[in-house]
Order: sequence, then C-alpha cells, then structure tokens
Amino acid sequence: MNMNRRSMLTLSTAALLFLGVFGNARADETLKFRATMHSTFVQSQEVGDVDGHVLGVARFSGLASFPDGTVGTSYFVGASDYIKGAGTFSVYQNLTLNDGSVLWFKNAGTATVEGTTTLFKETVTVLGGKGRFEGAKGDGTVTGARLTPLAVGADLYYDIVINVKK
Repeated sequence: MNMNRRSMLTLSTAALLFLGVFGNARADETLKFRATMHSTFVQSQEVGDVDGHVLGVARFSGLASFPDGTVGTSYFVGASDYIKGAGTFSVYQNLTLNDGSVLWFKNAGTATVEGTTTLFKETVTVLGGKGRFEGAKGDGTVTGARLTPLAVGADLYYDIVINVKK
C-alpha cells in the first residue's frame, strides 16, 4: 500500500511537470485600458485631387491606465488618408507594462469629425509580444478622440479592449 501511494504520487508529479512544460500554462486574458497620448512627430502632404485630401504620418506616445490603477507606457506610429479631417488610418502600437512585458498590435480604423474633435473607431490585431505576451495573438476594439488638430503637440485618448490569446 505504501508503494502504491508512492507510485501514484510520482505519477501525479510527472503529469503536473509534463503539463507545466508541454501544456499551455499561459492563460488568455482581456486587457482593458485608456491610453492618453501626445503627438511627437507629424508630417503631412496634400494630395491635390480633391479639396482637403491629405496623407499623413504621425508618432504619438503616452500612458496606458488600467482599471486596477496600474500604468504602462504606449506609443504608436501611424499613417492616415483624410479628406477634411475624416477618413481611414492604420497604426502600429507598442504597450509596455511595469514587469517588462510588451504587446505589439496593429489598429485600423476610421476617423470622423464633429466640430473640432476627431472621433476614432478601430479594430485591433495582436501581432505578438515579449514576457507574458510571448507568442500572443488576438483582436480587439478601440474608440476615442483627438481633441486638437493633428499637429505636433496634439492630444488624444482612447479606450481599448484587447482579447489576448496565448
């Protein structure tokens, strides 16, 4: 009987080790945060085909605030194709957390103008990451607004939900 318990314990330990090494020990997670960002670079060029058609490239950086009070850093580089401030864009973004984990994702969306505010609706595609996001894939959504015209010093915020699959 004592040998039987030892065998069962050895088998259970081996199974747990096997699952820890070869199983999917990382769990999927949903990230929800608000990013508040500031433009550090903006370049634009008029297209000239219709009034107000402008192509642009911009870089924004700032903070990502989570509901539990933790904060990370985030930045993106994006390209836009706007007519009178509205149109399509795509950005490649980086989110870095305090533990050193990094998540890379792409946002693609549309911008609409209401008065002096530009509103954004976007979809997210997770590209990968480091640390706890190693090998991550997934998707998500973004809504937000830029409160000032697109130029160096422009401010924006957005609320993002990312379904990270590992």
